[in-house]
Amino acid sequence: MRGTRVLGRPFGRLVHCRLGKIKELFKGSNCHKPWERCLFTSSQNLKLFSDSSRQQDLRRFLEEIGTDPKEARYWLRQFQQHESTPDQPFAVVQVDSAILNDKVMLEKLSSCLAFLHRNGMPVIIVHGLDPHSDTENRDPKLRRAKLIEDNIELVDLLEKHGSKARPFMGSGHVLSALELDEPGSAFSGKICEVDVRPLQWCLRSGHIPVLTAVGESPSGQVLCVESHHAAVRIAEELQPMKVMFLNTAGGLVNRQGNVVSIAKLLNTLPMDSSAVITSADSLITELFTHNGSGTMFLRAEKIVKHHSLETVDTDRLKDLLVKSFDKPLTPEYFSSLENRLHTLYVTESYSTAAVITLENGLDDIPYMDKFTVGRNSQGLGTSDNLWKKIKQDFSSLFWRSRGTNRINPWYFIRSDGSWTNGMWTVFWYGVNDHILTHKLVQHAIQLPPSFDPIAPHDEASNKGVISSNGYHKYL
Repeated sequence: MRGTRVLGRPFGRLVHCRLGKIKELFKGSNCHKPWERCLFTSSQNLKLFSDSSRQQDLRRFLEEIGTDPKEARYWLRQFQQHESTPDQPFAVVQVDSAILNDKVMLEKLSSCLAFLHRNGMPVIIVHGLDPHSDTENRDPKLRRAKLIEDNIELVDLLEKHGSKARPFMGSGHVLSALELDEPGSAFSGKICEVDVRPLQWCLRSGHIPVLTAVGESPSGQVLCVESHHAAVRIAEELQPMKVMFLNTAGGLVNRQGNVVSIAKLLNTLPMDSSAVITSADSLITELFTHNGSGTMFLRAEKIVKHHSLETVDTDRLKDLLVKSFDKPLTPEYFSSLENRLHTLYVTESYSTAAVITLENGLDDIPYMDKFTVGRNSQGLGTSDNLWKKIKQDFSSLFWRSRGTNRINPWYFIRSDGSWTNGMWTVFWYGVNDHILTHKLVQHAIQLPPSFDPIAPHDEASNKGVISSNGYHKYL
C-alpha cells in the first residue's frame, strides 16, 4: 500500500477477461476495438507505434492497475484533464544512480517511461551521481565519464522501447551553477539558474529529454550538481502534474546526508500536482492506482471555516456545487441558509466544501446540508481531510442522500446508523437515542431538494457496485 505523508503475471485468459471490462473506458470512440487506438492520446500519436505495440500497452495497463474499470476510468480522466501543451511535460522524473547501476531495474524503468511517452504523457528525465559513492568521488573525469555512459544507455533503452529520446550530456545550456568549496564531495556546483527552452524544444519535437545533472559556471567550468535539486528546479519552471523521485532507498537525502524536504517543492507547483518517491518497477502502478507502493506527497490546501454567507464568495461556491452535481441549484437555496447556517467549510481554491446547518427542534443536532469535492480534487485525500475536520468540530451529525447515490457506501462507513425509504437514506453519527433518531429522519426526508431535477450521479441508471477502496473517488 502507498504510504501517506510488475508485469509479473502472465497475460493469457486473465487479460482476455479484463478486455471486456475495460471496453467501457473507450465508449464514444470511433474504433471497433479498444486497442485500435492509443490508451490516452490523439490520433496524431497513433502513428508512432504499431497495432502490436498498442495491444501490449493495453495489456500492460490492465495488468498493472488491476481489474477495476472505475478506478481506471477515474485516473484516465484525471490525466486527460491535464491536456499538456506540446512543450510542457506531464512529469519530471529524477532517477537515482542505484537504479542506473541495476540492469534489470533500468530495463523496467525505460519500458515504463517509454509507455508514458507513447501515450501522450511526455516526461523529462534527470539523472546524476551518487553523493555517497567513494568510487565516483575520486576523479572528476571518471565522474563525467560515468554520467555520459549512463545517459547513453538510458537513451538507447528508451529508443529500444519505441520512444525517441535526446541526450543532454553537458546540460550547460540548461543548468547554470556556482562552484562549491567542498573538497571530497561528489558535487562541485550548486544550481543558480535554469533555462528550460532547450527542454521545451525537445518536447515539441516529440523526444524525451534525458538530462545529466551537470551545470556550467559563469567562467565555463563544468560542475556536477545534485540530480534531485535539478529535477526540483526544472519542475518549478515547467509546472508538471507529477514530480517523481525514483530510488531504492525510499527517501531523499542531500550531499550532507540530510533528508530533503518536499514541502518547499509542493508550494511552487499547481495545487493538483504531487510528488512521489517510489521504485522503478512500480512507476505505472503509482500513476494509475490508489494503492501504489511508494510515498506520495500532496500539498494540503487550507480549509477555511465561515459562520456567515457574508464572508463567502457565493458565486464561486455556487459554481462548485453546480459543477459537482451537474445540475442548477434552486433559486432560493442560499436564502434558505441565512437563518440556518452554522458552519461552512471551504478550501481556499473553492474546490471542496461542506455546509452544516442547525435545524429547529432537533436538540441542537447539526445537519450536513452539503458535502462536495470538485473533480480536480478527487482522489487526493481531500474528502478525508474535510471529514476529519467536521468530526473534530461536531460530536454528532446527521445528513441525507438519495438512495441511488453512488457515494452512499462511503457514508455508511462513516456513520453510526442509517435509515432508508428507497428514495432517501438518512445517516447519523453520535446519536444513540431512538426517539431522537426518528425525529432526525422525519425532519431530513421532508426537507425540500436543493437541486431540480435529480443530479445525474443520483440517477438509478448510473448505479453501480464499487469497491471499498474506491468510495472516496466520487466525493
